[in-house]
This record gives sequence, structure tokens and C-alpha cells, in this order.
Amino acid sequence: MSDDLHRPLIGVTVGRDVPDRPSFLRLTESYVRVLTTSGAIPVVIVTGTDSAAIRHLVERVDGLLLPGGVDAPDPHPRHFGEEARPETVIDKDLDALEITAIAHANSLGMPMLGVCRGCQILNVALGGSLVQHLEPGDLNHLQDLPLDTETHDLRLEAGSRLAALSGGTLLRVNSLHHQAIARTAPVLRAVGTSQDGVVEAVESTDPDRWTVGVQYHPEELLHQPAHRRLFDDFVASCARYAAARHTERNTAP
Repeated sequence: MSDDLHRPLIGVTVGRDVPDRPSFLRLTESYVRVLTTSGAIPVVIVTGTDSAAIRHLVERVDGLLLPGGVDAPDPHPRHFGEEARPETVIDKDLDALEITAIAHANSLGMPMLGVCRGCQILNVALGGSLVQHLEPGDLNHLQDLPLDTETHDLRLEAGSRLAALSGGTLLRVNSLHHQAIARTAPVLRAVGTSQDGVVEAVESTDPDRWTVGVQYHPEELLHQPAHRRLFDDFVASCARYAAARHTERNTAP
């Protein structure tokens, strides 16, 4: 991580394990583990928090992580002008939380990382759309193998942040999703595509902004250095953001 001694605070959005019903909140432990071992302090931002409070919390953290997980709900297609398909499972409260958090973090230039559903909601919140359901094909995007197993290749765009972190333009990844990016948000660009043409990684069009979305689950593949480096780089970027903000506050008249 960064040489800065400040341990960045990273907001992590958390929803219910049963969408749109009073239930338990759910966050896969692997996200907490990788953030802490990379030098960050996770701070959960939960559904049910009002918009003003969400913005208040975002202003007090140094980065935003939008996680995914097994059986995570889908972003509501009304956000990109479509009706829900039968396969689409929706959590309106989680959508409201994450869309508000993304909009405010983006306005602040804060580092953001979206994983699986997090990649999808990041794209939607910034003006993109989704394929609501991937029909079965040669590549199984809902793998049967354990999630710590890489099952297919991802072609990365040369010169992208992900290619630099991966050490090349070919990356082995896992896959556990039935939706995917259709139209990329105007402020994002597709930088990773599976062999069947599905977009599985996006980055900010502005190289000075650390905004990355990945459709796969790198938090379950930390035995591979490329996936570990993604989180290390994210946390380092959050530390730089925190240091710059601290400098601004101390030099303000």
C-alpha cells in the first residue's frame, strides 16, 4: 500500500440477505479480510440509511467499495429504462443506498471499486445499462466449481489499469453472475472481455480517477498476485485521496 501512514477508511455498502424484507444484513467476510490486510479500515454503510446520512458518511471515508456475493440482488432495470424480467431479483433499498453513495463519491473524485453486483450498479448509477439475463452458452457464467477456482480467461485492454496490475493482457478469473454490462456508462470504458464477448471489467475514462468495476470475484482469488494487487492498489489510492484531503484542510484559509 501507500507509504503514507494513514490507514484509509473505506465505506462498504451492505444490504439484506433477503431483498426488500426485514432480515439480516449480509457482507462476505473475504471483503473485510482483504481490505484490512491491504491496510484499510472498513466502515459499513447499511440499507435503511437516509440520503442525507449516506452523503454524510461518504464525506467521512476515503474510498467506496461496492461488493457482490452469492445470490446478490440485481439492480432495478427501471434505472436504465427497462421493465424487470422474470429472472431479475430486486432490492430497491440497496439500489437507493448504492446509487446515492456512488453519485456523491463520484462528485468528490473518491476512489471506487465495484465487484460483481457492485460493478453492475456502478455502471447503472453512472448512466449505463445491463443485460438482465445471460442465456446459457459455451461459457458458464454461473460456475459450479468453488469460487476460489478460475474458470475462464479475461482479455484486458493493453494500457489499462487492470492490465498493468495483472502484468499482461490475459487474466484467469472466476464467474458467478447472470447479468452483465450492456451499454457502458459515459464516464467508464470497457477494459476486460470474456471469450464470449461479455464485458467483465470497466475503468474510468479519466486516468487520474481510480474507478474500477470487475464482474468476477477477485476477493476469492487472493492466492493469485494479480487479484491481490487490485485491492492493494485500491487501498493505496484511497490513502492518497485521504492525504490530499488532509492537506487541503490544513492549507484552507
